[in-house]
Amino acid sequence: MKASSDHLINIPSIDTPRIQECHMLLGHIICQLVEEKYFSE
Repeated sequence: MKASSDHLINIPSIDTPRIQECHMLLGHIICQLVEEKYFSE
């Protein structure tokens, strides 16, 4: 996937649930940063 992506979030694990948890956490962090940037007063 790295060659096909502009940005790769690679979790160095073979444990699928742990990888999914990390991706969800990072997704929430990205959403929070976007909300702060565009919707903060």
